[in-house]
Amino acid sequence: MEDINVIDWLNYCDENNIKPWLWDFKNYSLSPFPNDSITAFLKYKELPKNEGIDCDKAALFLYKVLGWQHSESDIIRGETINSYITTFTQAITKDPNYKEICEKIGVNLNEYLNKQYPILYHNKSYQKFETIQRNIKEFELFAKLTHTIGNFTVLPHWMNTGRYKFSGDYWDITMLSLQEWLTNLSPEAWINFIEMYYLHPYVNTEYQVELFWDNHNDVILPKRHDFPIFLKKVNERIEERGKYIIKQVCDKLNQKDYHFYKEIENMDKIKFSNEF
Repeated sequence: MEDINVIDWLNYCDENNIKPWLWDFKNYSLSPFPNDSITAFLKYKELPKNEGIDCDKAALFLYKVLGWQHSESDIIRGETINSYITTFTQAITKDPNYKEICEKIGVNLNEYLNKQYPILYHNKSYQKFETIQRNIKEFELFAKLTHTIGNFTVLPHWMNTGRYKFSGDYWDITMLSLQEWLTNLSPEAWINFIEMYYLHPYVNTEYQVELFWDNHNDVILPKRHDFPIFLKKVNERIEERGKYIIKQVCDKLNQKDYHFYKEIENMDKIKFSNEF
């Protein structure tokens, strides 16, 4: 993908009444773009590897402005912070009526669910699962926010493959491991990491990681009562961080004459986790 001119992108967002922190990087892969955010996410996930782009890599033009990454070949590369698919799949497969619903909508229980996404988004059949239906607005928002700048960071690219096994791709658990490692090197290293990548929404004012739900470090995957708690927290953190990142980009480039900038011009600091 060709490098994108940041100012042209900001201009495009403003001219089209798009808040840049809500720009969905799946737009570079899906055309036409589905109106339903969950359908858009599932269609993106079913694209063959040689089609579409890695959304968190496509934000390189923003990483350059932020000083996070300088070229595509850097060891440190884009990474999606909070995984949508882990929580979405758990909500479906742990439904008490999972087998009956699958039989009704045509999901083959002998095949992987990720090979049957068209069945889920056809007529929005994913809504037939209780946890999805009960939290539909939050799931829709999370699907929309997942591939926005507020849910991206950079990490050494080899870390990506190892994250899932111990964390389920939940960012609070990943942060716990990073906190232990970096604090052992020096307390300043951990604080610098938070400050560099604007990760304050995931730590409290004492720079301690706050879990998404009680006992999350003991039970990695959410239970039914954990979903609304997690979805509220993850959505508000992604959007807060996205706004702050876009303000940093605009300020660094001295590009402030935008309609959307009025919403963030007084955002002098980013919230810590215990300030939400």
